[in-house]
Amino acid sequence: MTPCRQRAALLLLAATAGSAWAQSPGPNNAITDVPGITVGHSTGADSGTTVVIGSSTVGQGVGGGVTQRGGSPVTRETDLMRPDNLVETMNAFVIGGGSAFGVAAASGVMRCLEARGVGFPVGGGAVVPIVPTATTFDRATCGGPPASRPDFTSGMQACMAAAGGPVSEGNVGAGTGAVAGGVKGGIGTASVVLPNGIIVGAIVAVNSEGTPYDSDGDLRGASFGIGNEFSVLTKAGGHANKVPTSLPGGPLRSGTNAVVATNVALTKSQATKIAEMADDGISRAIDPAHTAGDSDTLFVFGTARVALASLGDEASVVTQIGSAAGDVVSRAIVHALIAAKSTSCQQSYCDTFPSACKNGR
Repeated sequence: MTPCRQRAALLLLAATAGSAWAQSPGPNNAITDVPGITVGHSTGADSGTTVVIGSSTVGQGVGGGVTQRGGSPVTRETDLMRPDNLVETMNAFVIGGGSAFGVAAASGVMRCLEARGVGFPVGGGAVVPIVPTATTFDRATCGGPPASRPDFTSGMQACMAAAGGPVSEGNVGAGTGAVAGGVKGGIGTASVVLPNGIIVGAIVAVNSEGTPYDSDGDLRGASFGIGNEFSVLTKAGGHANKVPTSLPGGPLRSGTNAVVATNVALTKSQATKIAEMADDGISRAIDPAHTAGDSDTLFVFGTARVALASLGDEASVVTQIGSAAGDVVSRAIVHALIAAKSTSCQQSYCDTFPSACKNGR
């Protein structure tokens, strides 16, 4: 389907479905609701990696941007994403555990994409896949060294597993070794479809020094839910004396890393501005965010199914996408916490605050 026909179909769907569809999550409430997106996880004993592959209408590369506000980033190819640098498109994004060791997973993703002929053409039929990456330290290891780290093979596995449709959440992929404040962290995803056909999705690995819950135990980002999205949640009941002690912070010990996608074509400058706005979704759902020890890196890209100029004034459209992205990021963080399961080292949110989660979910 051409971008124009897809946008027309989305607008017709929004008009016929009324308010239930306009301002609602997509069918999977996942980043894969954005056309051109597939997601794959590789999960080890204590750590894992997640890849988000994005393709444009011609099957190659998407325009993207990045913001990095944590004080201890572990990243790869983020300089390439600056608007003043040459390469305009990226092929996939990796978020994962393993700290600096975990960056090796990106090489596996590169090899996987190269085998498919996907990447930046460099002549002679050769390509170099562009795979920006952000990793964080695995803290759900009972205070000892992790039993596993993402590596080249992990990246290959995640890439080969990448698919559309529903996305696994919680203790998988980049969420495997995550801790959020004093509870088990994880990976979560969410999406929204706007009345004018814009789709925005996010996937977030929550491994934060700060807490995603307030002093009463209620999740900070839950207020951004759409409709009955978080009907599983109730008030935690003001258990201030039961709020767990957060794991100690420090350089390279934590970080909330995210990937945001939209169906709108974006330049690197536009994507960078949207990334800055989307990053507010982290600080609304986690406090404190962007600490000296956090990696806190957020990628944004557009799969070019809809031309931005067809939606109206550039500044207004960028602002609309950025605003929606911030809310989607906050919602994805809540999904990560709800989906996370207790381990031998770290209780989940729902096990820590059982009155906050219906049926122990």
